[in-house]
Amino acid sequence: MRRNDKYAFFYLFALVPLSVVTAVWVVNGVPSQPIDLALVVFLLVFALVALRTAFRKRKTDYNNYRNQVGIALRERPEPAEKHIAELKHYIGELEKSSLALKHSREKYRHVAYHDSLTGLPNRSKFVQVIDQLLSNKFDSAERRFALLYLDLYRFKTINDSLGHAVGDELLRLVSSRLQNLVAPNDLVGRFNGDEFAILLPAVSGVELAETFANRVAEILSDPFVLNGRQIFTGVSIGIVISNPEYKSSAELLRDADIAMYRAKERKRRWIVFEKKMHVQALSLLRLETDLRLAVERDEFELFYQPIVELETTRFCGVEALLRWNHPQFGRINPEQFIEMCEATGLIVPITLRILESACLQINEWKKIDIAGADRLFVSVNVSGTHFAHPDIVEHVAAILTKTGISPQSLKLEITETAVMDNAERAATVLRQIKSLGVQLSIDDFGTGYSSLSYLQQFPIDTLKIDRAFVRSMEDGRQNGEIVRAILALANAMNLSVIAEGIESIHELHQLRILNCRYGQGYLFSQPIPASEIEGLILNPTRWENLVSGSSFLIVPPSGRAFEERIH
Repeated sequence: MRRNDKYAFFYLFALVPLSVVTAVWVVNGVPSQPIDLALVVFLLVFALVALRTAFRKRKTDYNNYRNQVGIALRERPEPAEKHIAELKHYIGELEKSSLALKHSREKYRHVAYHDSLTGLPNRSKFVQVIDQLLSNKFDSAERRFALLYLDLYRFKTINDSLGHAVGDELLRLVSSRLQNLVAPNDLVGRFNGDEFAILLPAVSGVELAETFANRVAEILSDPFVLNGRQIFTGVSIGIVISNPEYKSSAELLRDADIAMYRAKERKRRWIVFEKKMHVQALSLLRLETDLRLAVERDEFELFYQPIVELETTRFCGVEALLRWNHPQFGRINPEQFIEMCEATGLIVPITLRILESACLQINEWKKIDIAGADRLFVSVNVSGTHFAHPDIVEHVAAILTKTGISPQSLKLEITETAVMDNAERAATVLRQIKSLGVQLSIDDFGTGYSSLSYLQQFPIDTLKIDRAFVRSMEDGRQNGEIVRAILALANAMNLSVIAEGIESIHELHQLRILNCRYGQGYLFSQPIPASEIEGLILNPTRWENLVSGSSFLIVPPSGRAFEERIH
């Protein structure tokens, strides 16, 4: 029932009697009889009671309603305050998350732009800073900056011998010295391994950059104390000065890196980048690509330089020398690409191909029906990289088996430096190769740092005197004494000797007087193709005129022939 319907009953009982009384009064007037008057009074009282009851009921309901409204009004703020508190808590949690996210972002940003070991800025940070500097349009000499790229000496040796923990500590000490050296606005960073970089925004000239580079080299040359021992290192530095031609950080870093590697090659403390270095680097990159293709296309060719018995001037063997028939640049000498072969690892397959070809070729020459042909030998150079290969002995054994060459007809030439890099291992490997029956020769003897005690342990057959000693015999008595000492040493150790680079009659006579047994050089012949060697075999007296006093032809290193009469 609706609220208004609650009072209709009481209104009905009040209004009906009032209506009756009113009708009686209207029709009959005021009643005169007692009975009628009593009835009217009763009806009026009844009506008044009904009205009073209705009004009391309404009042009671109103009071109840007001109380309920009051209670509701009193209870309403509690959920609102609770909601507000929840909102405040939620906002607080959001602020905490935002702060944590900000700290996390800063942490990851720091990690992304800094080296974890030293805490220094990394390459990414340098790229960012350099690009920003370049965007400022450094178009005047006063507003240029310098970039130094550093590489430590002997770090790999230190790391391998003393352990990575010592190596890491060395890098931290190096970074500390560099940070103490630079100005507040300068930037020191570590890129990877033992490579560091220094950005000098206030240095715009080459002289200032060189002066600073010298200070860096000096401070890093002082010994480092690690685990109670002194460690010495050094640094190679590439310097590049910004200019308007640089459009990106990649170009600056590239050129600084090129200059640094040039400093390492020349064993200098620092080198300032020049444009021609980039051109040369591009040429080397192209050469490396062409070199890999040359192996696949079989563009290599063997030339052979005769080795002569000096006493009789008879042809007794050859040294196999590699030439590259480049499709664009023509014939290239090994001095221009052997180092790259070693750096790329191509030297091993190339050397195996040389060994196989040379062994097969000497077998063919031995078949020539002439006295002494069966005693011919071929010398093949083995690089230090290949000599250090763990399978070098197996490689040689496989070549002997595959070609069927007599082991005594093959002589392997190994440089003095390659042998002494790891003398104990070298002695073991040389003994294993010697057990195959192959002859062994130390090439460029006298230019390295051989120890006589080690030399006695090596099962070698021949020493080759470097051409620098032979060429300088005419300069004075002292150089002649060096050759004499080498020959005396070889004689005492029962070793044969081959003198390289003989280019004059005087050198030939000096070596003959000193009892040097073998020699090779342009006086006899420059390296020639295999097709021309057969002519030398068939003409064993070709060089007799060199010691008989008749006219002869000398071919100097330039390839220009000239005649000289022996008196």
